[in-house]
Amino acid sequence: MKSEAKPDVAVIGLGYIGLPTAAIIARAGCKVLGVDVSERVVETINRGEIHIEEVDLDGLVQGVVARGLLSASTEVSPADVFVIAVPTPFDKDHAPDISYVLAAGRAVAPVLKSGDVVILESTSPVGTPEALRDLIAEMRPDLKVPGLSRETPDLSIAYCPERVLPGKILEELTNNDRSIGGITPRCARKALAFYKRFVRGTCVTTDARSA
Repeated sequence: MKSEAKPDVAVIGLGYIGLPTAAIIARAGCKVLGVDVSERVVETINRGEIHIEEVDLDGLVQGVVARGLLSASTEVSPADVFVIAVPTPFDKDHAPDISYVLAAGRAVAPVLKSGDVVILESTSPVGTPEALRDLIAEMRPDLKVPGLSRETPDLSIAYCPERVLPGKILEELTNNDRSIGGITPRCARKALAFYKRFVRGTCVTTDARSA
C-alpha cells in the first residue's frame, strides 16, 4: 500500500454498513470504488443518490460522488485496500451464513497484488478471516499469504467488526473505538494505519480470533 499517498479502496457490499463506510473513507480523500451485485444500487449511487435510509448519508454520498471520490460498479477492480462489508445472515438452523463473505473473497482474489490489505468488516463467526485467507491462498498460489508462509507475506488480512446503530451510523463509524484483529501482528498494523485515516475513536490491535 502506498504509504504517503492515499490508498485506493474497494468496498465490497453497499448495504447499510458498506455504503456509509465507503462514503466516510471517500470523505477522508481516498478514491473509493463501491462494489455491489445489484445494478440498481450501482446506478443509484453513481447518480449521487442512496437506496437506504440513514441520517445525513444522502448529502455525504452526493458530495463525494460529485468530487469523483466515490463511484460504484458490479465488478471488482484493483485497489490497495479491500473492505468486505457483505451480509452474514443466519441460515435455517440459525448458524451464520458466510457464503457472501467467501463469494466476496472469490471476487477480490483475482485482482490482488503484493502489498494489498484485505479487511473483513462483516459480523462473522470465529475462524472466518482464516477461511477467507485460505480461499485467497488457494486461488492465488503466486502470492504469499499471512500465517501460511514463513517468508514475509505479500498480503495483509485483518478483521474489524463494526458495531453501529441505525440512525447514527455516520457518527459511530467515525467516533466509535475499533478492535482490529490481524491474521498476524503485521496485518493488524497495516489495517490500523488505514483506519486511522478516518476513525477518530481509539483503535486497538489484536489477533483475528479475539476481534
